[in-house]
Amino acid sequence: MRSWTRSFLIFSIFLDLLLGSHGDVFRVPPLDVTQKDLLQLLELGDDIKFDVPALYVFGDSTVDSGNNNFLPSISKANFPPFGIDFADGKPTGRFSNGRTEADFIAQVVGLPFPPPCLGLSKEEHKTLRTGVNYGSSACGILPDTGKFFGTCLSFDNQIDLFETTVKNLQPSFDGPESMANYLSKSLFFISIGSADVSMGYDILDNITKQKTPFPNFAQAISQKFSSKIQKLYDLGARKFLVNNIGMMGCSPVTLNSKIPMTATCDDEINKHAQIHNKLLSDLLQKLQSELSGSKFIKADVYKVFSDIFASPNSYGMTDTRDACCVAAEHGTRPCIRDLAPCNNRNEHVYFDPFHASESTNFILAKRCLKESSICTPMSLVDLLRA
Repeated sequence: MRSWTRSFLIFSIFLDLLLGSHGDVFRVPPLDVTQKDLLQLLELGDDIKFDVPALYVFGDSTVDSGNNNFLPSISKANFPPFGIDFADGKPTGRFSNGRTEADFIAQVVGLPFPPPCLGLSKEEHKTLRTGVNYGSSACGILPDTGKFFGTCLSFDNQIDLFETTVKNLQPSFDGPESMANYLSKSLFFISIGSADVSMGYDILDNITKQKTPFPNFAQAISQKFSSKIQKLYDLGARKFLVNNIGMMGCSPVTLNSKIPMTATCDDEINKHAQIHNKLLSDLLQKLQSELSGSKFIKADVYKVFSDIFASPNSYGMTDTRDACCVAAEHGTRPCIRDLAPCNNRNEHVYFDPFHASESTNFILAKRCLKESSICTPMSLVDLLRA
């Protein structure tokens, strides 16, 4: 298996050189890729070093690695065909056919995949120092987001769990200074807000919407997010990677919900995403100026999706419209349990009607790592080495 992996990577690098760095096809590396081989594939060099002791992940279904498996929620990905391209082809709770963006970042810095917090043993809660995933599908920044689906971990809940993690790990460090140094070098990856912007606003009745135009609602999200980032900072976080939200108006669930079905994106939903993203961008700049020693980078997920839709062939994509799995109710619901998905999964932007395929997640990670136009004001590599 290892020799096959190396041959695959050598061939991939050859094609990258042949096609050129900007027009290359973003081939997904094997699950068991070594850090060294992955750095070569990404053309980051053999001698690059990252001093990143841990990766802490917060967010929604874009990064959930299995927390909702332990909750009374209908928003779960613990059944086939989810995970078909993960270890042994078994579902883990990730809302994709394989790895998430967080998983690829972990592999780049040489860390194990951050496990779901709710799946840790008592001993692991006290000893695990390589990072934890607190992400929870359907939840958001606002505490009431996602309640329709049952119980999930809101951003408040996730940060409370991280605070418990910090307390549990304190005895394993020599002292407060040692732990503060560890936390300051760790990466805090946050991918949240889609559910607030879509479900959170959509479930409001028309009278409430008239009294609360979307820009006002988005401002409430921003204010809540700001207070939670402040708490993470107070707990010791210093390096932040924050995703904005993608082009939700172009997702299969949105297109399939239109009557009649269409290939045209929903401009209103995308406009809402843009309003949220502008507030987020301004907020992150403000936070960095106010929080001493902090470093924030924004990952422009919206632009990555826009670029893929504009030139799918440049990214090896042949289908930007349909989900890869067979989804219920004309593609407006999750994957149907145990039904085989499409064979060309790496050529689909979406795996299910709501979530990106492993290929898209790799594209997000790769472009953020290398491009300061996607992850601003510096690339993720620059942040990790700062």
